[in-house]
Amino acid sequence: MAPAHAAVPEVRSPRGWLGLAFLGVWLYLVSQLLRIFPNGIANSFDITPAEALQALAITSGLGQLVLFAGLTSALWRANRAAGLSEFSVRGLALGAAGVAIFSFVEIALFLDWIGVAVEPLSLVRGTGALDAGAIGGTAFVFAGLASLGFGLSRAIDLFGRAQRQSVRSPPEAVRSAPGSEETA
Repeated sequence: MAPAHAAVPEVRSPRGWLGLAFLGVWLYLVSQLLRIFPNGIANSFDITPAEALQALAITSGLGQLVLFAGLTSALWRANRAAGLSEFSVRGLALGAAGVAIFSFVEIALFLDWIGVAVEPLSLVRGTGALDAGAIGGTAFVFAGLASLGFGLSRAIDLFGRAQRQSVRSPPEAVRSAPGSEETA
């Protein structure tokens, strides 16, 4: 099945989404580095070390969420500009599902941190369900990113399908050269 090469010239560059992903990486990195010093963070903000670690886990997750949303959107824009394939659409669906799951987990962690009692959240508090949701959301996002990357490589013919075909079958001029046909 050949990919559709319907390039869309009015699709804008994904620079803004890549910038958002870049900011997400920095938020994640700074949050992870600050988790090394929970006592210093707790003293600075007059909270307990456990609350400081929980707040840094939330900001770290927010950084991941922003990174995943930015990368998924940027790759989708690049796929639209290059011409869509079935892998592109599948990648967007997987990436969006992963971002949605990860968003739910982050909202649940934030609501738990500020002390808002939400009925479904109280059922999963103290279990590994939120961790499993974060892992599942991350897996969906990476599957989506892989599919989007594969779709983009197919849309731009990165691996040279035309070159592989010319190696397998000789050019028409060689096959029809005089004296190359056998006579019966």
